[in-house]
Amino acid sequence: MVTDYVGRQVERARGWAIGMLDDRTGPFAASWPTWAPDSAWPLPTLPPGADEAVTSATAYRL
Repeated sequence: MVTDYVGRQVERARGWAIGMLDDRTGPFAASWPTWAPDSAWPLPTLPPGADEAVTSATAYRL
C-alpha cells in the first residue's frame, strides 16, 4: 500500500515518462538506439549471491 501522496508522485512520474516516449526526448531520444558501450569497458558482473531468491519481506522495505 502507498499513501495518496506517493500515488500522485508515481502518476506524475509516469506522465513524464510517457511524455518523453511520445516526444522521443530524454533517455528515449532518437540517438539512443545507435548507442553502444565502449568495447574497452569490462563486462559487468553481479555480486556474490545476487542470483539467489529473495526470501525475506524486509528486502522490499523502502
